Amino acid sequence: MSRTQTKYCRGFTLLEMIAVIVILSVAAVPIAGLFSKASVSLLNNQDIQTATQLAQEQAELILGRRRSQGFAAIATTSNTEILAGNYTGFNRTTTITQPPTLPAGCPAGAVCDLVTVSVDAGGAVLSEISFVLVNY
Repeated sequence: MSRTQTKYCRGFTLLEMIAVIVILSVAAVPIAGLFSKASVSLLNNQDIQTATQLAQEQAELILGRRRSQGFAAIATTSNTEILAGNYTGFNRTTTITQPPTLPAGCPAGAVCDLVTVSVDAGGAVLSEISFVLVNY
């Protein structure tokens, strides 16, 4: 090749390539941080979903007992379960009270119990369900 031909054949210099690699490396660090935050968020969402399912399970057990055994079978109580097995780390608290004032949804003149089921993990409440049982 002659000198005139090499003048028009341009490429990237080693310095330009190093600059591009440095810029891409600096830009990749925050993007990698987003991936770690996304994985933590997915684990938190999984815990919330599990806690909600555990609360719903307990609520359905109480409703089933109410249907099969009657209103009198549901005693006012507060019970905390420390769950094991696949649910290690979760605690489920069920509180059944007869409040002095009628809760919303309770017909006038009826006897109602307020049921609250909450599930926590690591001291933080992840899910809570409240509903009213009516003695009709």
